Amino acid sequence: MKLPLSWLKDYVEWNVTPAEFVERMMWRGFETADILEEMPGVSGVVVGRINALEKHPNADKLQICSIDAGGEAPLCIVTGATNVFEGALVPVAMDGAKLVGGITIKPTNMRGVESAGMLCSGKELGLTEADYPGAEFNGIMILHEEHPLGQCIQDAVGMNDIIFDIELTPNRADCQSIIGICREAAAALGQKFREPVIRPVAGEGDASDYASVSVENTELCPRYSARVVTDLVIEPSPKWMQRRLRAVGMRPINNIVDITNYVLVEYGHPMHAFDLACVAQGHIIVRNARENETVVTLDGKERAVTPEMLLIADPEKGVGIAGVMGGENSEITAATKATLFEAAAFKGSNIRATTRKLRHVTDAAARFIKGVEPVNAYLALARAIELVDDLHAGKVIGEPIDVCAADVSPRVIDVEYAHVNKILNTDITPEDMVKMLATINIPSEVCGDKLRVDVPHYRTDIESGIEADWDIAEEVGRIYGYDNIPPTLMRGNTFRGRIGDDLKDEDAMKDLLVAQGCCEMYNYNFTGPAALDALRIPEGDEKRLAVKLLNPFGEDQSLMRTTLLAGALDSLARNFSRKTGQTRFFEVGNVHFDNNADLPEERKLLGVAFSGAGEDFFTLKGSLEALLASFNMHERCTFVPGGGECFQPGQKALLLADGEPIGELGAIHPKVQKAWGIPEKVYYAEINVEKLRAHKGGKRTYEPLPRFPKVPRDIAVVVDETVSAAAVKEAIEQAPAAVAIGDVELFDVYRGAGIPTGKKSMAYSFALSASDHTLNDDEIQQAMKCVIEALAARLGAQLRA
Repeated sequence: MKLPLSWLKDYVEWNVTPAEFVERMMWRGFETADILEEMPGVSGVVVGRINALEKHPNADKLQICSIDAGGEAPLCIVTGATNVFEGALVPVAMDGAKLVGGITIKPTNMRGVESAGMLCSGKELGLTEADYPGAEFNGIMILHEEHPLGQCIQDAVGMNDIIFDIELTPNRADCQSIIGICREAAAALGQKFREPVIRPVAGEGDASDYASVSVENTELCPRYSARVVTDLVIEPSPKWMQRRLRAVGMRPINNIVDITNYVLVEYGHPMHAFDLACVAQGHIIVRNARENETVVTLDGKERAVTPEMLLIADPEKGVGIAGVMGGENSEITAATKATLFEAAAFKGSNIRATTRKLRHVTDAAARFIKGVEPVNAYLALARAIELVDDLHAGKVIGEPIDVCAADVSPRVIDVEYAHVNKILNTDITPEDMVKMLATINIPSEVCGDKLRVDVPHYRTDIESGIEADWDIAEEVGRIYGYDNIPPTLMRGNTFRGRIGDDLKDEDAMKDLLVAQGCCEMYNYNFTGPAALDALRIPEGDEKRLAVKLLNPFGEDQSLMRTTLLAGALDSLARNFSRKTGQTRFFEVGNVHFDNNADLPEERKLLGVAFSGAGEDFFTLKGSLEALLASFNMHERCTFVPGGGECFQPGQKALLLADGEPIGELGAIHPKVQKAWGIPEKVYYAEINVEKLRAHKGGKRTYEPLPRFPKVPRDIAVVVDETVSAAAVKEAIEQAPAAVAIGDVELFDVYRGAGIPTGKKSMAYSFALSASDHTLNDDEIQQAMKCVIEALAARLGAQLRA
């Protein structure tokens, strides 16, 4: 927020230096980012008059000027400018003067003639055409009006102000205005704030003969105030208004536009002016946009609007996007004869959503987003009309048109002053609190054990309800002075922090995989339709239910991911291209599915990717088995044929826990691998972490080492080609033998001579044991018989000779 010192003096008695002011404002919570000059870097330049001109005797293109700069004797200055003339008032850089760019002026000899200084152009003074007419002319800047000779150039061109660039906190929307920040400045300086009084302007005739207003959506527009002005006289605004607008960084345009901008800065409330001749039937309608509707805004761009956006319209068309920008079809031009001044209150969240969809934020929109209130809208309109009348810019018609659905009644809150003292760790009397609040124009009184506070309409940051004590404590604290509050150590109940079971399990997964040589990945949660297509995810698959982003970075990041695979392939491809040598990766991350009417479903997945030399389906499967064993659930998990289309047929499987699918694994399909440009075969597994945790075993139990020896045995059986190794292992382990059967391992698979077509030979090793004695031959033979019979009964297996 830029605050010119000259403007501040209109409302506050100035009694300090700029540095003191900055410090006092800082203790009130308003940090000054910088103290600016209107003509930074320029000093020692004064107004001078050219009394005489003569040709330089030794140079055809130089002239010798006799300059009266208010001193005892005229100055002799040599110039090459061609636009100077006798009697002209010009900026004169004296000996030691400093110009833009760090240039220092010294007397110099120019072709045998001593030049005591330099005549300046607008560019050398850092001025533009907006700052001073003629400043950008290619030559010496000529001053248009009479000025005292020797007057500093800053005073002559009206750019001698000091501007405080004050940083505001987001909650203080009221300080986005000169008046709002001056209220705070008055309290900081210990001065009384001179509240501005707006002179009412009585209009002629009846405004309803010219315009009318209808508000269809009062939730998004709780107040819309307007005033008709006819017989416009469009001309440059007065110098004082132009100077103030330039001081806060605004370019003067004409009196009507400048009035709305001046009120924007002074009262902090955005305004707009419509050309009434361009508004059909003079009827303003505040409504939601219609489907496929477009508006061409003042910047000449056609913008598509949606039904969630609020429009200012007439019965035929949109004439502006509410709170963002007016329409080109109703802008003020030199031919405008009648206008409608608008000051409205729009809902900030709706304006924020509109600017995001349009990808266009204006200064007005930024103010509506931070928050405006309906009372100030009416005051801003009244101030604009006062300026119209003062500047004789037109004829005011009738009374204001005011459509107000907002509650503008005074707001009163009760605050426990004891609680305020407890919050601040102070012992301030309630009477002193009343005096402090009065310095920032917040009336209050003591009522028993409470303060009854009349909240000004512009203090929207002071809440009602349970936040009231805290908000008033903040005001009392900064007025009392944070440096006056004695520091104390933090107090409160302490408790022992602990990690939840879910995070413990997640850490255990990560530790195990890192121990297996994997690197952890962190990939973006975004993906795109092309990635889902490249993964061969079929239409109708759950992984196609991706959440669409409203404002994506690009098409390739327009969806929330439903699988971790795309990110894993990206990481593998990047590491292969950079030859890092790292080909084992894992990620624990969230995916989202748009399968819920309220909120998307979020799932946590574990993705593991292996590639490179020595890796195959079984190394990945073995890694998962170790993971399952660490959660004491490996005995209840099985791998069965299945898996998504992203895997290669015949080299994929589903992981079941107690019969429930909790993941899938396999070799990545060659077409998917080619899409990512990965040179080596890729093996990938994806597990639902929540489901895995739901099936994890209880605490591990430990048994003593066996006292009696195990008896190792081998068996080879011929089974159908379709029989899986896991099925044979399960049949052996569950054989109804009278002794324990364990350590079952497949050690050979044979197809060839001696084995019928469609069959295969599978050889297993296992161990027989008993906990209380050494097995004898009969027990061993009986156990082997049970195993062979179980294999034959369950799988049709035949003992291989």
